[in-house]
Amino acid sequence: LGLKTLSIIRNALELIQQNHGVTIDIDAIPLDDAATYELYQRGETNGTFQFESVGMQKYLRDLKPDKFDDLIAMNALYRPGPMEYIPNFVRRKNGMETVKYDLPEMEEILKETYGITVYQEQVMLLSQRLAGFSKGDADTLRKAMGKKQKAVLDKMKAQFVEGCARNGHDPKICEKIWTDWEAFASYAFNKSHSTCYAYVAFQTAYLKTHYPSEYMSAVLNNANSIDKITFFMEECRRMGIAVLGPDINESQKGFAVNKKGGIRFGLAGLKGVGEAAVENILEERKNNGSYASIYDLIRRVNQRSVNKKSLESLAMSGAFDCFTDLNRAQYFFKPEKDFTTGLEKIIRFGNQYQSATTQSAGSLFDEIAMPEIASPKIPFCEPWSLTEKLEKEREVTGIYISGHPLDNYRFELKHYKIT
Repeated sequence: LGLKTLSIIRNALELIQQNHGVTIDIDAIPLDDAATYELYQRGETNGTFQFESVGMQKYLRDLKPDKFDDLIAMNALYRPGPMEYIPNFVRRKNGMETVKYDLPEMEEILKETYGITVYQEQVMLLSQRLAGFSKGDADTLRKAMGKKQKAVLDKMKAQFVEGCARNGHDPKICEKIWTDWEAFASYAFNKSHSTCYAYVAFQTAYLKTHYPSEYMSAVLNNANSIDKITFFMEECRRMGIAVLGPDINESQKGFAVNKKGGIRFGLAGLKGVGEAAVENILEERKNNGSYASIYDLIRRVNQRSVNKKSLESLAMSGAFDCFTDLNRAQYFFKPEKDFTTGLEKIIRFGNQYQSATTQSAGSLFDEIAMPEIASPKIPFCEPWSLTEKLEKEREVTGIYISGHPLDNYRFELKHYKIT
C-alpha cells in the first residue's frame, strides 16, 4: 500500500528542521498529547490521514476522543455496516447510555470499546475465553466470519455453544452472543490494521497541531490537483495562516513557510518557469543573498536558464511585486513608436551587463574598471485592473491567489442581497 501521507510527514519534518532547527522523531511523539486530541474534538481534521471526511468530522465532534483507543475504534467503525454502531459508541463513551455486557467475563475484552464488539481480535479472544477455543480454532472462526463461510460457521456454532455450557455459561445468552457475532461478522475489522492507520493519522494530526504552517505546506506540496490545492489553501486561511503568492526572494521550489509563518507559493508550480530556471534563481539567491531589484536579478541570473518565458511567468504571477518601483503591467507595456516591452529592455540590459563583465574579466588590463552600464528607464503605465491581474495570475499558477474576481463587488454582494 503506497501512502502519500508518509511523503507528507517526511516533507513536513524537513520544513520544521529548516525553519525551527528542531529534529522530531515522529515515532517517539507522545500518544497522549492533549492539544492533538483537542484538534480531533473540534473535528478540524482536513489534510490529516483517514479522519478528514465530513461525516467523520461530525462523529469526532460528538465523540470527543481523548485517548488513542478511541481513534482506533472510530477508524474501524467508520465504514459501511459498523457505522450503525457509532451513535451507541458515542453515547456510551459520553456516559449517556449504560455499558452492559452479556456475561461478566466479557468486560475485560470489550471494555476499551464500551461493550460493543468492534474488532475481529475481540471475537477471537472471547471464543477462547467463553468456549475454550484453541488459538487455531479462534483464527478459523475469524476467517469463516470474514469470508461468510456459512457451513464452517454452522459447525463452529455447535462447538461454541458446547464449550460455553462446559464453562457454566447460560446457553440462551451464548446463542444471543453468537447471533450478534454473525450479524457483525461480515464487516468486523482487524484491530492491528486499524491501529496502524490510527497511528499514522495521529502523527499527521500532531504535526498539524504543533507546526501548522509547515504541515500544511507539505500537504499542499503533495496535492496533485488544482481542486485539492484550492481546498487546502482555504483550510490554511480558516486556520489563520496567510497563503501568499510567489515571491522571488521568499519562495522555495515548492510551497514553503516564510519568516512570518505564512505559506509561499513555490516557483516550480508556475507554468512556463522551467526546472533549470528555478534551480538557478534559488542557487544564486542562496550564494549571494536576496535580489535588490529586477536589475540586480537580471545581472545575476543565467539567462540561458532564466529565459524570457520564465521571466514573463514570474512577472505575471506577482513574483516581482517585492520590487515596488514597477507594477506588473509595466513589464509588458509597449509605448507608441517603441517596439520593446519593459521586460525586453530589462533582458537586453542584463545581456549587455553580463557580456561587458565577461570581456572585462578576460582583459589583460584587468585593473581597468568595467564600463558603467545604466539600467533602462521603464515607461510608466496604469496597473492592470483586478480582473486582468487575476486572469494572468491564474494563467501561470492555475488559481487566484492575490484576490478574487468578485472582490470589487463585495459591498453589493453584502448589502443588496444578490444571489
